Amino acid sequence: MNKDSFLEMFQDIQKNVNIEEGEYGLITVLAAIARFPNEPMKKISHECNLPVPICVAIRNEFIHKNWCKRGKVGTYLTEEGEKILDILGVFNQTFSCKYCDEQGKLIPLEEFKKELDVLVKFCELRGEPDTRIDQSFATPETSLSRVLLMSHHYDLFKRNYAFIGDSDLTSIALALFTLPEVKITVFDIDKRLKEIINTANKELNKNIRFIEHDLRKPISHELQDNFDCIITDPPYTREGCSLFLSRGIDLLSSNKLGVIYLSFPFKNPKVQLGVQKDIHNMNCYISNVYPRFNRYIGAQKIGGVSGLYRLISVPPLSPKISGIFEDPIYTGEKSPSVRFYECQNCKTLIEVGHNRKYNTIEQLKEKGCPSCKQKKFTKKKEQKME
Repeated sequence: MNKDSFLEMFQDIQKNVNIEEGEYGLITVLAAIARFPNEPMKKISHECNLPVPICVAIRNEFIHKNWCKRGKVGTYLTEEGEKILDILGVFNQTFSCKYCDEQGKLIPLEEFKKELDVLVKFCELRGEPDTRIDQSFATPETSLSRVLLMSHHYDLFKRNYAFIGDSDLTSIALALFTLPEVKITVFDIDKRLKEIINTANKELNKNIRFIEHDLRKPISHELQDNFDCIITDPPYTREGCSLFLSRGIDLLSSNKLGVIYLSFPFKNPKVQLGVQKDIHNMNCYISNVYPRFNRYIGAQKIGGVSGLYRLISVPPLSPKISGIFEDPIYTGEKSPSVRFYECQNCKTLIEVGHNRKYNTIEQLKEKGCPSCKQKKFTKKKEQKME
């Protein structure tokens, strides 16, 4: 068979998985498996910028065609799979930096063990993430690394910082490296963070201000036009990203350049292009991109990683969204699904998701199995709701 014949076979697979990246996105997954045999699908997800469940679905299609097989941990190509890659392209090697783990910067966290230990202590108070609001907790190492990267860019000389959402507690990390008179304000809908930040203020003698706020509503005018630097890790949708950026831009000083640190996963091409258009239309430009900089606990839908963008806002600023925003901004609202979990003890199958008794797996674990109260479950399948 020639190259065109194999491309037709990938087109057939594309009909089943239907990814925006098309047949060449599928080829990328096959090539990534060849580069990293017997690695977990999370690694393949990182390489291809595709969610883990999508990579698993593609891998299963390849297995069905006998192009690859599952090993004890990951997946490897069969002789047939290797032959296909040889026909499609003879050279397939990676030259990624093995020292920085492809984060874009090598940050010596071992030199900041004292600060990291402080941050770990407060991060352990967060409980379970609220996945209904696309909440995924970044690792303490990530939160600390963000602040150290800000230092690299001379951004710790600012005087007024605003966090548009901060379930990662990066605000506490920032307070460890700034002067007492520096103002740090956190806007978040999660009431749990207020208690953690108040505790940190008392124990560390800091003055981080927490404002409980639903960002679908505008931020008070008296707070706008007062900040130099914005840090945000918004919901995983284009709408959520634009909303959080818009609220942040409202807060930036209107007569001088501002800095925004945006954490956002690499999405399919249409969403990625839309986000970049929104950034441009709000009079911001991307000065630096650090792919896979952020690492999260869990967050399989984004492969457990996201990119970190440093943006510069250029007056006159033009937020895309003003006033109350009522459209869906969270993944569960835009693409509602139902997941089926099996109790590891009594094998009861329980539905979790939109408009179900349990909205999240965290709620199910808290309540326990409705039949036996055991709290360990195995995910069996997931299906989109019409």
